[in-house]
Amino acid sequence: MAEGAPDAGQGIALLGGTFNPLHVGHLRLAIEVHEAFAGIVSRVDILPNSRPPHKANAVILPFAIRAALIREACAPYPWLFCNELEGEREDQSYTWDTLGIFAEREPGRRFYFVLGSGDFEMLPSWKNGLRLPERCTPVVVPRGFYPLERFQAMVRSFWPGAEPSEATVPGASGMRTSQGEMLFLPVPWLDVSSSAVRERWAQGRSLDFLVPAGVARLLESRRADLARHWLGGRKAPGA
Repeated sequence: MAEGAPDAGQGIALLGGTFNPLHVGHLRLAIEVHEAFAGIVSRVDILPNSRPPHKANAVILPFAIRAALIREACAPYPWLFCNELEGEREDQSYTWDTLGIFAEREPGRRFYFVLGSGDFEMLPSWKNGLRLPERCTPVVVPRGFYPLERFQAMVRSFWPGAEPSEATVPGASGMRTSQGEMLFLPVPWLDVSSSAVRERWAQGRSLDFLVPAGVARLLESRRADLARHWLGGRKAPGA
């Protein structure tokens, strides 16, 4: 990544994940990131992966369905997009490779890749995970009790010699590594999970305030189709 202050409004924030399905926690995170990076990024992209290497055995909806749910959630927000780049690929969804494609398609842009504190601690197991700051500015969002001191200690363990740096994002703390900058951004975290949404959906229970209203309607209208994937073909209540 280029050094120095980012060009005003030319950055792109990326929220990657499986989104199986997207829920209000994901959407609230996107809003928090958009507000924190006001004047720095032009948009926030929700980036569903196609073949996540860390969830090879999980029961995951087809990419097209997950993307449709995300597009429904993004519709009210002109700065929020479902980026379907991963759907074009036939290989596994490695973040390192995806960021390389972004750099080719969006030259001159600065990328801010948002990840939870749990995923951050798994970076050594990712493909070129410790080289990630070469292609983006990772933005670590703490989940649960995850203090700044732990983030700083983990950064130093991954990149010996890393030091605190002045963050360009209000409310964030920075660390400068040999590969580039890392940011720590505390934001409110809604304790909602995709697995909890799937469980309630399978039981025919209300999803109000767990997923955006448009997503709930789409999940309901495609109940029989979703049951083939989430329930192994078993009929869901109401299908």
